Amino acid sequence: MKKRKSENADDTKQIADDTKQIEDDTKQIEDHMKQIEDDTKQIEDHTKQNKRRQSSWDPNS
Repeated sequence: MKKRKSENADDTKQIADDTKQIEDDTKQIEDHMKQIEDDTKQIEDHTKQNKRRQSSWDPNS
């Protein structure tokens, strides 16, 4: 069955739109993953600071 040129153009546009949406979604996921990495690093840094404070704290003073 032959498709008309306009149907092919519509299909091509739909594919382009879907591809753009996938790219946008992928970028959003990458941004979220970066934020999680940053948050994890911040938690690790705070944990290190707390351990240093605890190790220097003298309960007998």
